[in-house]
Amino acid sequence: MTNSLVEHAEVIWFIVMLVLVVGYFSWSVIEIERGSSTSYRYGLPCFSGLPKDAQDAVLAFERDPPANHTSEVIDGILVVNMTVTQPDGFHPSIIVAHTNQPVTIMITSNQVVTGFYLRLPYGVVNINSVPNITTYVYFVTPQTPGNYIWHEPEYAGWNFSYWNGTLEVVAA
Repeated sequence: MTNSLVEHAEVIWFIVMLVLVVGYFSWSVIEIERGSSTSYRYGLPCFSGLPKDAQDAVLAFERDPPANHTSEVIDGILVVNMTVTQPDGFHPSIIVAHTNQPVTIMITSNQVVTGFYLRLPYGVVNINSVPNITTYVYFVTPQTPGNYIWHEPEYAGWNFSYWNGTLEVVAA
């Protein structure tokens, strides 16, 4: 029996590793789809990376879009539908929000790989977005009113260095 184990050790080892990889991969996919993965939840620009209340606000926004199709406050969360095109850049290019207000931005680009880079007093919001896939950005506005400029961090085409916008944070 010992010779049999030695002869088949490589096959046994392969099967054990295969079971571990499939198990870990399946568990990760389930956690990401639920939006409960601690390693992926914040940082990936996916819908599952949004907190649950932001997910609900986005679904409500998509189910019943506002007349301007650009932004709406849903349950205290500002939801913004943003598009990026060549050569115009970001639309809308101005977002007005209150202090300490949660913001979710849905970024869509039909033409170019794009990004969103916003420096806030407590850190940086930086994501990338590929064409035809909606990317989600979630952050809470600063406690102090002011204007914060976002930029296009990717080489996205002609005039991309001028693609920017302003987050105006006003007192609540």
